[in-house]
Formats: sequence, structure tokens, C-alpha cells
Amino acid sequence: MTGRRDVLRLGARAAAVGVVGGVAARGAGAAVARSAVPGAAAWSALRKQLSPAAGLYRPGQDEYGLLAVPDNLRYADVWPAGIVACATEGDVRSAVRWAGEHGVPLATRAGGHNYAGYSTTRGLLIQLRRMRQVAVTGARTLTVAGGATNSDVYAARAANLYFPGGRCPGVGVAGLTLGGGLGFNDRKWGMTCDRLLSTRVVLADGSVVRASERENADLFWACRGGAGGNFGINTGFTFDAVPVGELRATVFDLTFGLDAGVRVMAELQDALRADVAGDFDVRVGFAHPGSGAPVLNVLGQRLGTEDELRRALAGVLDLEMDRLVIEERQFWAAQDFLMAAPEVGAMASKSLVPDRWLEPHTVESVIGWVRDWRPGPSGGTGYITLFAMGVRSDAPGPGETAFPHRDATFVIDIGAHWKAGTPDGEAAELVNQTRAAHHTLSRQLGTDAAYVNFPDPDLRPWRSAYYGANYRRLTEVKRRYDPTGLFRYAQGIEAAPAGVR
Repeated sequence: MTGRRDVLRLGARAAAVGVVGGVAARGAGAAVARSAVPGAAAWSALRKQLSPAAGLYRPGQDEYGLLAVPDNLRYADVWPAGIVACATEGDVRSAVRWAGEHGVPLATRAGGHNYAGYSTTRGLLIQLRRMRQVAVTGARTLTVAGGATNSDVYAARAANLYFPGGRCPGVGVAGLTLGGGLGFNDRKWGMTCDRLLSTRVVLADGSVVRASERENADLFWACRGGAGGNFGINTGFTFDAVPVGELRATVFDLTFGLDAGVRVMAELQDALRADVAGDFDVRVGFAHPGSGAPVLNVLGQRLGTEDELRRALAGVLDLEMDRLVIEERQFWAAQDFLMAAPEVGAMASKSLVPDRWLEPHTVESVIGWVRDWRPGPSGGTGYITLFAMGVRSDAPGPGETAFPHRDATFVIDIGAHWKAGTPDGEAAELVNQTRAAHHTLSRQLGTDAAYVNFPDPDLRPWRSAYYGANYRRLTEVKRRYDPTGLFRYAQGIEAAPAGVR
């Protein structure tokens, strides 16, 4: 059953749905015509194929409304014809086979945080949140079910085993891993996908395969950065974990005025360049909150003591700031500190993945954009956030996994967030402002490379931007494992034509 915490979170989202607005549904998952929806007998047959712990929900049922709502309310008006809440891998197999037999589009959802709404559909939504187990399966291995989220993994800490994950508690481990995986420890231990040892995948015909370096190695390669929803439904992941029981980390949360931005970025980039061990990781956020003054926030950690952190960040800490929090903690307590508070609302995002450090004139452009942000009457938020990369996240070559951006300095998220009820025209103007910032920074940084886990439905050269030279190989994997294209969405990988290599 859905847990109380999930019901409360979903209920808050559902309460906001009715007035999100029409910029809402653009770019969402595949639609299904009313005439194509199977009849009652077909739905009844599907229910009989599911395990007792699973659920099948149709419009009009109470839990349907809770399960249908995605995290990004921009796509909250994309309602599925039905939802299968899977409790077992067998449920996933039954749902996939049923969708294929009846010609119903499908989408998969674990956390439901896809920025572009690709975990929504007007067909069959295959919901995995009941499959959330986390188990210790070896001295240094963790096996995570396909519906687990960051909070599930962090809660299962008795063995003191960790693999790099994200900071948003509701994000699904599946989507995080399949798109690469950012967090506050990727500079030390690699991206989430770099710690993956194997994964179980339900294919379009309902069969299950295991993908690892030794089994279905091409699929395993694709599952490390090739994004979710392309080759099948991943029902389990086994990770090479790191023992962290004896580790300490010093976290920091610093707030500056925008005028300090150029000096702060210069000092932070010096600290990142000096950190050859990957102990230091940081998220830098330039944001206009919609009301009040824009701010610059620097959040992160350094593995080790407070004294070591203060030495590494001496140049930053010498600057005048509005808020300073530094705390040395046990490793898990540090990760709790870094977790983000869930937000309810609609959003749009664009991303860039540069291979160079930011020059002062580029930081000035960021500052100017945030300072000039026009929030509109509803108080929309605008932000440019930089997630530090490097060291272990850059260790594999660009073709060793499907994630290609192995020379990145940062992943940059350019976004807007607005409240439910914001008029369509006002929301569209917020999105237009993100386009302007993306254009400016793309030109100044000399790249259109983008992060597939921050998908942008407006992005035109998305194949090369997300996947670089790896896209062609991904199409060959698609042809082998999903030749009929059952798993598809607006920016989904296409199967290579037969005979093309």
C-alpha cells in the first residue's frame, strides 16, 4: 500500500493540480485516442494477471488521482487511461505485455520527477513505487528495487553502505541512475551510473534480462546514461557500495549578495581545481525568489574535518556573506543536511554541460540575468544552479558508458518555477526568460551539451546535446532490445534501421 508519507506528499500535489495552466501539457508523454482505450473486459483481464499486492486504478477511483499526478505540475493535466501500481517484477511483465497486445502507449514512473513530463501518458502508467526494497546483497553491494527513491536508500543505512545519489528525497533511483546521476559525492566516488554492477530489465515482449559487464553488455552500457524509458523497464539495480560508517563530512551553507558572485565563483573554482582527491563538492545557486532580493547560495560538503574544510575554502570564507553555517557531522547526518525540501509547483528547465571553467564575464551574465528576472504578478522563481563535476565523475572515457560528458566542469540548470494557478501567458514568459539565459550561456561557454536528467522538450539538437557521439550506438541497442518501439516518448531514442551500423 502507499505509505502515509507518500499519500500526504501526493495529496499536496493533487490539491494544486486543477489550476496549473496550459503551458502545462506541452512535451508530455504519448497520447492515446479515446477510441483506442481498451474496453472493460480487457482491463478486467489485466487485473487478474496482477499480484494481490498490486493495484489497477481507473479514472474515478480515489487513489487514481493521487497516483496520476507527476511531481512537475506543468504536466498535471496529462491523465492516464489506467495506472498499474506494481508490487512485483511479475506485475511489470504483465503490464508491459498487456500494453503491447492492446496497442496502448505506456510510461514508467518511480519518483515521477521527470522535468519534461516523460513519466506521464494518456495510455497506461506503470507505477513502481510499491517496489521500493533496499537490501544488502554482499559485503559491499546494495540491491535496490526499481521503485526506490533517494529517501528509501538513505533510510536503509544500517549496513553503512552508500553509493552516490541525489539530494532530492523523492527522486527515483531508477531515473537518477539511467541518466547518469548527480549528487554531492560524484567527485569522490563517481556518478550513480558508475557504481552500477547490474540491472534487471523487463523488455517489450515481457521477458526479463539481466544486464552487466558479462551479460547483455551492450544494454548494460546503455543503462549507464542512456536515460529511462528507452529500452525496457528496470526493476532492480545492484550497486558497488562504499563503506561510510567511519567517515565524517563537514557541510556548509553560505549565502551572499549577488554582487559577490564573481569573486565567489573564482574562489570556488580554485578550490575545485585544487581538490584532486574529490573530497570537496558543491552546488552554487544564483536565484531570484520571485519576491525580495535575489541571492547567491553555496551548499556542499568536504569529506573530513571542519579544519580541513576551512582551509580548503579559506578564500570563500574571507568574503563578506549574509549567512554562514558550517558543521562537522557523521557521514549520514551530513547527507541529511544536504537533502532538499520537496516543492509543489510547476517548473521548466534547460541545461548546459560545459568543459571549461566560467570566466568572470560569464558569471556577470548570470548575475545580470538573475538581477533582471521578471517574476510576474504570481511571483515566479528564476534560477541558475551549477553542480560541480570532475575527478571521479570524469574518470571514465566519454564512450565507456552512455553518459558522454566526462570532461565537464559543471552541470548547469537554468530554470523557472511557478505556482499552481499562474496564468498561461505569465508562465510562458518565465519560460522565455530561461531561453534567453540558455542562449547567452551556450554562446559564451561554447557548447550546447545538455544533461539528459534535466530534459528540455524545446531542445532541438537533443540527440547530440544529451548523448554526443554515443547516440548512434544507443540506436543499435534500441534496435536489438525494443525493435518495435514500444518504449517511446518525444525525446526517446529511435531504433537504428536494420543493416545500419
